[in-house]
Amino acid sequence: MTKRRQPGNGYSLVELLVATILFTIIAGTIFSLLFGAQLRYSSESGLTTAFQQANIAIDQITRDLHSAGYPPPSSFAPGMLQNNPQLATLMALPFSWSPGYTNVPPTPCTVGVAGNCGAVPGPYDLILETDTGDGNGVQWIRYSLQGTTLMRGMTPKQAFADPVAATSVGVMLPYLDNVMNGPGNQSLPIFTYGFDCISTTTPPLISNICKVNIALIVQAAQPDPQTGQFRSVRLTGQAALFN
Repeated sequence: MTKRRQPGNGYSLVELLVATILFTIIAGTIFSLLFGAQLRYSSESGLTTAFQQANIAIDQITRDLHSAGYPPPSSFAPGMLQNNPQLATLMALPFSWSPGYTNVPPTPCTVGVAGNCGAVPGPYDLILETDTGDGNGVQWIRYSLQGTTLMRGMTPKQAFADPVAATSVGVMLPYLDNVMNGPGNQSLPIFTYGFDCISTTTPPLISNICKVNIALIVQAAQPDPQTGQFRSVRLTGQAALFN
């Protein structure tokens, strides 16, 4: 008598359920790790972008400050600037001020606080005078915080003109967004001024500014995917005046 071999019974329902559960747990863990990594990447990418933008802005402001105050009136022949004052910085000063720019800057004054110095130079507004080497003489370069946007503008210096008025219309362009320094946010000055390069008793006159401290708080454009909060970076720099 010959016995017929029985085919295999295969997997039981319990074995299939156990395998399915194990696969689900492993796959869920892997996808959870991938999702978390993607969230961290998105968060760090946004913060890195904000850092790079702030770093570039501080580098540009520093370069402008280093060249400010050139050329001084002493670089020209006597009488040449009488009819062409735009060829040199006013009285060899690196900064423009308002009001009363064409006169001697007010003295004494507290730079950075609205008073007899006016608002420029101030904690959120600065106008430099420098020759950028483009053949157009001295330029006015202005940085001004408007809301949460740091504006930058450049225009040729005009003889016997007010630099604030000259840079207020059709010149200023958005330079850095999401700047949180201003009042109502962090209330941290972008520009603070140093007068102690020569002596600790140097009065706070525009003509005695010898260094400018720069601080920028820049917020990421998108909220953190993990927390829903906006992250920000804070960068600082200092520019000593060369001229």
